[in-house]
Formats: sequence, C-alpha cells, structure tokens
Amino acid sequence: MSRLDIVDFHTHFLPKGWEVYHAPGRPLDPLWARIGTKISDLDALIADSDAAGIALRVIGVAHSMVAGPDADLGSVTRRLNDDLAATVARRPDRLFALATVDAFGGEAAAAEARRAIIELNLSGLFLDSAKGDRLIEAPEARPVLRVAAELGVPVFLHPINPEPLATQLSGLGRLGTRLSRGTINAAAAISLVTSGVFEELPELRVVITALGVSALALTGPFGELPSIFTDAPAGKRRHLYIDIMPSEARFIRFVTGLLAPIMF
Repeated sequence: MSRLDIVDFHTHFLPKGWEVYHAPGRPLDPLWARIGTKISDLDALIADSDAAGIALRVIGVAHSMVAGPDADLGSVTRRLNDDLAATVARRPDRLFALATVDAFGGEAAAAEARRAIIELNLSGLFLDSAKGDRLIEAPEARPVLRVAAELGVPVFLHPINPEPLATQLSGLGRLGTRLSRGTINAAAAISLVTSGVFEELPELRVVITALGVSALALTGPFGELPSIFTDAPAGKRRHLYIDIMPSEARFIRFVTGLLAPIMF
C-alpha cells in the first residue's frame, strides 16, 4: 500500500513584512504576540512540517489578523495576495496559498479574486463566513463565489467572532470563542445549502472548519434540511468539505459517519 501524503489545508502564515494587527494605542495581547512570531518564520514552518510528516501546507490569512475594522480591504488584500504569492515562490515544493478576498466586496472583490488566481497562481479563496448580519449566501458575496466556481478553485470559509454572540459567550473563555465561531461557520454552511447557491453554482466547492461540522448533522437524511449533495448525471456531486482539525479517532469517526451514508 502506498503512503498517503498529508496536506495541511488550514495553516495561518504571515508573509514577510506583515504583523498581527492590534488597535492603535493598545498593546498586542501576549498570546497573539507569540503566535505572530511563530507564524511568520518560513524556515520554522518547513521544519515543523518535516517533523510532523506533512508534505504540503496551504497557507492563508484572515482579514482580522492583519487589518483593522475600518481598513480599505481592497488595498489590503491586493498587497497581501502579492506577498502570499511571493512566499509560495520561495518554497513551491511545499506550499500553496489561498487568496484573501473580501467575500462581501461585490464585483471589485471578484476582480481581485480573479487576478489572484489567474495572474498570481494562488490556489483558492480564503473568505470570512459572515460579515455583520450577512452570511456567505448574501447577494453581495455571489460575484466572488461565482469566480471560484468558474475557475474551479476551492473556497475556504473561515470563522469570525460574531457579535453579539461572541460577547455573550466570552465568559466561557476559549470554549465560548470556539462555540461562537463554530456557530457562525455552521450557519454559513447551512445558508449555502438552503439558499440555492449550490444549484446556481454547481461547480462551487466549499471547505468549512471542524468548528462548524455541526451543520452536517442537520442536513441530508438525518434532518429536515436538503442534502448537502445534489444529483448530477455522473452520480452525487460533492459541494461541502470538512477541514479535519482535531486528529482524535472519535472525531474522525463522527465526521465520516455523517458523510459516508450520504456519499455512498
């Protein structure tokens, strides 16, 4: 039996010259200061990959990690995508990168998505799963999703800290953060299933994080929502994928137990 290569699809990495954002006049949280140092060292990333037996890393950057809430996201993403492409060029044998794009930026964001994939040769799109009271199925996000479907690249829906839920659950510490971020990621996935986006864009492929895996338990034959898969001439067409973050066997059994009856 041949060995399967391990690909880490969810690796945060800051290109050279970028730092973790913090509000002016406020010190950077010590935890994020340590994280910022660890995720900006390319040699350390490759060494870590070697030690863990990871063949390839897919790097990506969330808006909130590098830019304030009032930043010009168009300008930020263009520079960031240029620098992500330059990072991949340093180790093309070990790295791919997802282009950071403002999912709700309409046609301007779609143009940047197209540039990043076609001109910079990035491998997919890194999108926030929600913004304010809008989920990813909102009309403003459709141009960006359409580009991903047209070019045949994956979309990674990354969680955000949704308000007011994040504040309401803040007393639970890190568990509250995971619950609020997982809830918004799950809601984004369900919104794609129920809104007709997958029917409109049958080539769209979306990856959600393990935090949002609860969405699958509410779809298909196990719940009242439509299946996450639609019929296609060649059989069942897959649209939704899961980023397996926890490596515990019980979690993998849970996810495969949800997917297998639908897939096969």
